[in-house]
Amino acid sequence: MLNTFEKNLKKGDVLFRQGDPPDEVYMVKSGKIEIFVNEGDDKKRFAIVTEGEFIGEMSIIDGRPRSASAGAFEDATVIILDRKSLLKQIEEDPMLGALITTLVRRLRDMDRKIAR
Repeated sequence: MLNTFEKNLKKGDVLFRQGDPPDEVYMVKSGKIEIFVNEGDDKKRFAIVTEGEFIGEMSIIDGRPRSASAGAFEDATVIILDRKSLLKQIEEDPMLGALITTLVRRLRDMDRKIAR
């Protein structure tokens, strides 16, 4: 069973920062979360994530540090799934684990190609 809990964020609160270890994956329950990277004094926005969408799913699977930061674009609530619990579920279903790992690898490859 997955361990989950909720976290309430106020506009401007940071959920995680680029380079942080991937300890949790998040699902937006309400509000909007901004995905961004800081480039010097500038902030480059990649996406606004809304209700029902996940954040941090790639890092949680492949263990790489966060590739971007996430913060509350407006007041928001997220549901948090801890990495250990999620990986345990994946270990119990190897086919699901293989599928998820493949999807994450393909997404990372696409990200690299787009960034070029």
